Order: sequence, then structure tokens, then C-alpha cells
Amino acid sequence: MRTLSGTLKKSYFQLICLFTIVLLLSLSITGKYLINSSKQYLRNAMGFLKYEILEEVNSKSMEIFTGDLVNQLFRVENPALDDLEITIKYKDLTYTENKKQFLLDSAVEDKVKNVHWYDYMVLKNELINKDGEVYTVILVKNLSEEKNFFFDMIYIFLSGLSICIIISIFAFTKLLKKIKKQLSLLENINSNITLENLKVIKPTNYFKEFDNILDSYEDMLLRLDTQNKKQIEFVHNSSHELKTPLFIIGGYIDMIKRWGKKDPEIFNEALISIEDETKSMNLLIEKLLFIAKESEIKSEKNEVELSEIILGCISSLKHQYPKSNINFTPEYTIIKSDEGLIKLLIKNILENSIKYGKNNPVDISITNNDEQKQAILTIKDYGIGMTSEELHHIYDRFFRANKSRSKEIQGHGLGMSIVKRIINLLNLDIKISSTPNMGTTVQIFFNL
Repeated sequence: MRTLSGTLKKSYFQLICLFTIVLLLSLSITGKYLINSSKQYLRNAMGFLKYEILEEVNSKSMEIFTGDLVNQLFRVENPALDDLEITIKYKDLTYTENKKQFLLDSAVEDKVKNVHWYDYMVLKNELINKDGEVYTVILVKNLSEEKNFFFDMIYIFLSGLSICIIISIFAFTKLLKKIKKQLSLLENINSNITLENLKVIKPTNYFKEFDNILDSYEDMLLRLDTQNKKQIEFVHNSSHELKTPLFIIGGYIDMIKRWGKKDPEIFNEALISIEDETKSMNLLIEKLLFIAKESEIKSEKNEVELSEIILGCISSLKHQYPKSNINFTPEYTIIKSDEGLIKLLIKNILENSIKYGKNNPVDISITNNDEQKQAILTIKDYGIGMTSEELHHIYDRFFRANKSRSKEIQGHGLGMSIVKRIINLLNLDIKISSTPNMGTTVQIFFNL
């Protein structure tokens, strides 16, 4: 796995290499430009001399050798010739400003040739004047100024590159130290975090990005802290809810040991109570297991008949609550959902309506909304109801409204928590309204 410092160093060297390549390209372009400019300079000068010599008769051209025509006429008319060494040959006559024979010998007809690694440039042409006489013209340009300029450019570029490298190494090293320090602080923060201490002490940061990381890290730890507290509370409440029926069962066992063998009535009462508490424990464990395995549950949506599921739930709860009075007129309604989860959803809501209905009837109805393509299941009881504050906490695990904390109503406060989870799993909508001492109405919206 790559390290941050290694990646930064690699990026730094890549940047230096790129910068060096750009400098080399710049020098190459500059050198090419100087060479082409010098070549063009020679060709322009040759063009001028060609025009001057071709326009003159032979008697006039002879002044090149007998007089000072080159300086008095040619250079006066074209000062650019001042930078060139001119050699003109005619038969046995020669006018030359060049004392280096090897330069004249190296000249090639109508071709600019460099000599000694661009120390000089030489151009040779044969010109014919009006009288048909042939003149050989050789131009030599000394490139010392261009080479000095080019080497000065190299020196400036290399000096600039060296200075940039030194400054960038210093800045990069300083930056790397700061980043390592910040990472070390993050590592220390992470090492000091435990389940008992999920708070982040924010250090002084050099970079806004590290502040953003710490902020998001702090938010994550706050969520973990909240989840951890809920988990601890869940375990404590679960232990309490399991301990209560176990305590009751233990009490009845002690009662059987003392008087049950001699008194059949006490014995039967104890057995019935133990059976009831065992059923209650079993129901509680099932609910706890559902909540624990919620993330593993996969819903399988198939076409199911809603009225049939409701009738099954009513039949099941009738055995558990024989005194319940449930009013329901079946209406054939096909929905596409998970049958098992729908059963558990309706059973939990219906059981709450029975338990908190104060032995009043529970009304169930199905309404089809063809415009919105929805089936609305309504379960209404006429029991103790809830306040708006109690309704706000209805989905909290182990929450029970104050009026329901009597021994007459058994429950664990998990039913509506399971309902909420099923609603989310099946992507359904639910609406609950309640009035104290008047009852509660629950509406579930199914897509047709």
C-alpha cells in the first residue's frame, strides 16, 4: 500500500521533471529560432547582393576589386551587411574580408552551412551580371553573439531551475512535516477513543481539509455514541423485561413447592400463570430476535389478498384474547407485498388496539382509492388513546404511554417499533391519530 509521503514525493519529482522538460523545450525552440533567423539573415543579404551585382555592367562591378564599392555602396544601402564577412571572386580577382580559408573552402553552392558547431554560418552563390560575367559571392556570419545569447539563456534557465528546486524542496519538506503532524494528531485522537469516551478534542489545524475531516469524524462519533447509548439501553430494558416473567415464574414455583402438592387449586393457578408468563417470554424473545435480525431480513413481494391476511390475524388473536370484539367486513383486495411481514405488521397493530381498547370494539376497514391506486387499511379502537407527546415517542423501543403502565395491560413496548421497521422495509406509508380517552386510529397505505 502506498504512503502519503511517498505519493507526495513522487508527485513532486514528476512536477520537477515536467518543469525540466518544459525548460528544455523552451531552450530547443530558442536555439532553433536563432539558427533560422541567422539563415534568413544570410539569404536576405545574398538577395541584396544578387540584385546589386546583376543590375551592374561589368565595368561597374570591377570597382569591387579596384575601389571600395562594398563599403561605399553596398553597406551604405544595406547596413545589415555590417555583421557579415563578404568574399567576392571574379576570375583571378578576389575581394575578401575573411582571413580563414577553411570557411571559404567549406562553402556549398546555394546552401547555408554551419561550421564548427554553429560557430559560423556560410552561404555561397554564383551571380551573373548584365555582361554575362560570373561572380562568386561567399557570405560568412560569425555566430558568437547568438551562441553567447543562447548560453546565457541556458545559464538563466538552469539557475532558475536550481533556485526553484531548492525553494520547492524546502517548501515541500515543510508541507510534508505539517501533514505528518496532522496525521499523527488524527492517529492520537483515534487511539484515545473508546466506547466510554467517544468525544473528539479538536487540535489546532494548519489545513481546512483536516478541519473538515475532524468535523465529519466528530459527527460520526456522535452518531456512534447515540447508537451505543441506545444499544446499552436496549440491553438493559431487554434484561429487565426478561427478568420480570422469570421472577414471576420463580414465585409460582416456590408456591407450588410449599402448598401446591396439597392444594390442587393453587397448583392449577400456578401452572396457568407459568404458562402465561412463558408465552409472554416467548413473544418477547421473538420480537427481540426480529429487531436484532432486521438488517438481514429480505422482503419478497408477491401478489397477496389483503382481507385473507387480516382474517388470519383476527383468528390468531382470538385465541390469545377471547374476549376481544373485532368488526371487519372482508373486501377482495390484491396487493403486491411480503405476506409474512404484512401479517406481522397487522398483528402488532391489531394486538395494540385490543390491549389498549378497554374491551371496546375494534373496527377494521379497507378502502380502495382508484385515483391514487392505493388500498387504505384502517384499524380503529375506542380505548385509552394517547397525548401528542406520547404519540411522538410511539416508535421508541420499550416505550409505553403512562396510562398503559398498569399491571392490567401486558406488553413490552416493542410492537410499534417493529411496525415502523416493517413499514420502512416494505416502503409503505402509515398515519396514526389519537385522542386521550377516545381512542386511536391507524391507517396503512398499500400500493395496488
